Amino acid sequence: MDNNLKKIKELIEQAEISENDQKGLILLFANAHDEDLQSVFDLFSADPSWISKINNNYKAKKDSLNTANSEAWKRILEEEEKQLEGING
Repeated sequence: MDNNLKKIKELIEQAEISENDQKGLILLFANAHDEDLQSVFDLFSADPSWISKINNNYKAKKDSLNTANSEAWKRILEEEEKQLEGING
């Protein structure tokens, strides 16, 4: 396991989300290149509340795709855009 993935895994395992959600998030990041995970680690370590936010976003996207709910998908992307604008100031 690469260094950033290990560090992200440790942060996720400390988060107040279910063990099943922890495993899902770790798997989500497992196939990424280590250098691409640096910004994720930086975000999670600076503000661990983002672990829950990313988890909720990921689960909502999966649910909307599984139900083919295009309106839900659109709402998710709009909310995601607002969150990203908040990060980038």
